[in-house]
Amino acid sequence: MTSSLRRRLLQLGSFVLAGGLLALALYGMDVEEMWTAFRQADWRWLVPLVLLVLGSNLFRAWRWQVLIDALPTTPDLTALDGGDPTTSNTLEASFSSIMIGYMVNYVAPRMGEVARTANMAARSDYRFSSLFGTVVSERIFDTAVLGAALLSAIALLFDRLSVLREQFLGPAWTTLSSLPLGWIVGGAAGSLLLVGGLAVLLQYSLSDEHSALAQFWANRVKPALLSFKGGMWTLITSSRRGAILVSTVGMWTGYLLMAYIPFRMLDLAAPYGIGLVDAWCLMAIGALGLLVPTPGGIGSYHYITTVALVHLYGVPEASAFTYAVLAHAAQFVFYIMTGGLALLYQGMGLAVLSPDHPDSSAVEPSQA
Repeated sequence: MTSSLRRRLLQLGSFVLAGGLLALALYGMDVEEMWTAFRQADWRWLVPLVLLVLGSNLFRAWRWQVLIDALPTTPDLTALDGGDPTTSNTLEASFSSIMIGYMVNYVAPRMGEVARTANMAARSDYRFSSLFGTVVSERIFDTAVLGAALLSAIALLFDRLSVLREQFLGPAWTTLSSLPLGWIVGGAAGSLLLVGGLAVLLQYSLSDEHSALAQFWANRVKPALLSFKGGMWTLITSSRRGAILVSTVGMWTGYLLMAYIPFRMLDLAAPYGIGLVDAWCLMAIGALGLLVPTPGGIGSYHYITTVALVHLYGVPEASAFTYAVLAHAAQFVFYIMTGGLALLYQGMGLAVLSPDHPDSSAVEPSQA
């Protein structure tokens, strides 16, 4: 099986998974009730909601710009192409790349980060591997923040832990405990043997510096790993930690309000006692759905958000699903529109979204 076919099958599987979860969330719903809720929504809240989506992503673009600025540079490289290479790291370029990446995620799950990095590499003088290191670095940081948000949600929902245990933890533990112990032990032992065997084979191949593999390692892989490492460390080496903190707080505050406003639009906040603290908890729980490899969290986000609203807050299923659709659709439409506009504005076509594009291997300022 070729890598292209394998990638296509994985993408097809993610769409099937999204469709299955969406159907599961929709099962037994009163569609007429959902339609009525949409028609009666207070659409005046739509403008602040769109502004929040824009603002939170501008904060994300600013933070990425700060991390890219922290990539290793040397003073003698400021004359690259007659100018300072860091001037290509603009807020517009990072924002456009992020929007394009989100748009790609709806078509090819998990490929958005690659497309985002390739687009920025094509528009700047930085190597793909360096930029990808900064993306991984910020993703690790965001995962840590999400972990903290989930812990805070558990603490805030402490009086409802029995519901969490019955609806979420219990079924998950039952599924895990039903797996045969022999499969788990055998799988772990097989994985260790496979990794150990590959490590020995790799070491043997690299011991001959004239082998094709050793040459490939020295000329292609090692430089890429070094620049990737430089990108990974930018979160620590950046001197603008205050900007990273402010942008992160601004971004997550935007996410919180983006989770809360649809409750006001659908008039669900007051009847079910949902405030900002509850929106924070639901935002953290809903983010788990975005971790499932479906196109842009379609289906997985709707399912977990609906279940959480029904079991934790007693919201009727149709209203809970309507909220999930509205909260997700606001971002979906925004990302598709801004990502498409960014592509048109750049006028560089779709080819730049591939890491194999010639412009994506631009000279690293620190290596020119």
